[in-house]
Amino acid sequence: MPDEKQDRPIRVLVVAHQASERIGGAEALPLRLFGGLRARGVEAWLVTHDSTRAELSALLPAAELRRIIFVPSLPGLAAVFTWGKRLPAGARTIAWGITQLERQVAMVPVVRRLVRDLRIDVVHQPLGVSPVTPSPLARLGAPVVMGPLIGGMELPPAFRGRDSALAALVKKARPAVAQVMNLVVRGRRSADVLLVADERTRALLPGPERHRAITATIIGVELASWPARAGRSGHDSQPAGPTRFLFIGRLIDWKGVDLVLEAFARVGQQIPAQLEIAGDGPERPRLEAQARGLGCADHVTFAGWLEPVDCARRLQACDVFVSAALLECGGIAVLEAMASGRPVIATAWGGHLDTVADRAGVLVDVSSRATLVGGLADQMLRLAGDPELRSRLGAAGRRLVEERYDWDMLTGQRLSVYAGLLARGQGSPSVPR
Repeated sequence: MPDEKQDRPIRVLVVAHQASERIGGAEALPLRLFGGLRARGVEAWLVTHDSTRAELSALLPAAELRRIIFVPSLPGLAAVFTWGKRLPAGARTIAWGITQLERQVAMVPVVRRLVRDLRIDVVHQPLGVSPVTPSPLARLGAPVVMGPLIGGMELPPAFRGRDSALAALVKKARPAVAQVMNLVVRGRRSADVLLVADERTRALLPGPERHRAITATIIGVELASWPARAGRSGHDSQPAGPTRFLFIGRLIDWKGVDLVLEAFARVGQQIPAQLEIAGDGPERPRLEAQARGLGCADHVTFAGWLEPVDCARRLQACDVFVSAALLECGGIAVLEAMASGRPVIATAWGGHLDTVADRAGVLVDVSSRATLVGGLADQMLRLAGDPELRSRLGAAGRRLVEERYDWDMLTGQRLSVYAGLLARGQGSPSVPR
């Protein structure tokens, strides 16, 4: 008798302790994966935490929302996250680590039931992306794919003093604690496939895991959501006006928004310019006070958190996107700017070195604070005065995203991983190409 799996399409269960477009960054990856699979006609479901129910209910059509399974926190532990958000950076990291683990523990029995009832072929856990974070997702009744993982990032040497004493201690202790945790919580070690974003991340894995890891691009862009349009970054068909710079992202310390403000204050003393900062976070009051202290507050707009469609409009309206992130493994906002045909100025560090090639943007030296701020200001002035260069960089960025970071292409890569995994067993469901 033929195996019943050969008579039906593949069924995938995406499991994530957080799935949110509002938070963005890595937390958006589970939704992108789920959406990409559904766009390919894959029978897919998403298990995530109950805290995003309201957001996803407003975001997704009813038919897709029925494929989302929301799981509450373990009794008594929901407050860890609520109170953890109010703690200093190092303590906040500990609280979030506890929350991440307890949410996954709560999901394990739900996932096992769904694997059985829905006859799931592959469970994919795209979060957490850290290669040292333990996972309790084991013995689920179906093969498990985890990742892509990405990590090994440190602040540039000249900026390591930005960490508080507690945050520095947590970073130092984390690898040893994680090693012990992964011996006890063995989901990561027992996963059938580990995806890693780069060789730096692969090197952080224990030997057996390192050798079976598969390299895969971690971030992508849904190109239809970020259309590239000619405009002020091109040959300036619009009336002349202030050069419009834009930052989009969470307002947290390592995003380096204070460095962007310092550079912008210098730029504003030489040319008409505006800076819009889209995003929210614990650093916002301090950054608003900094803008007032620098005397540039009248030319800086703090837009707060914006819906993706509003971010797309801001990108289409700006001249230059600026990122001074100091601990960026990926950098989705930079990719979205490039997809929108906008030139990018970014730090020559971390994920920017992978995503912002010379032909698609400008990278600024991070060897010291003075060098970085001066470099940001110099490049902002340079691009403000050269619309043809802005046009060339913007067009090259769009091409690069189309070639390497199209989310539909990345979905195809994930499906190829599933097909390879399932081909090892007896009878495989059909996997779309």
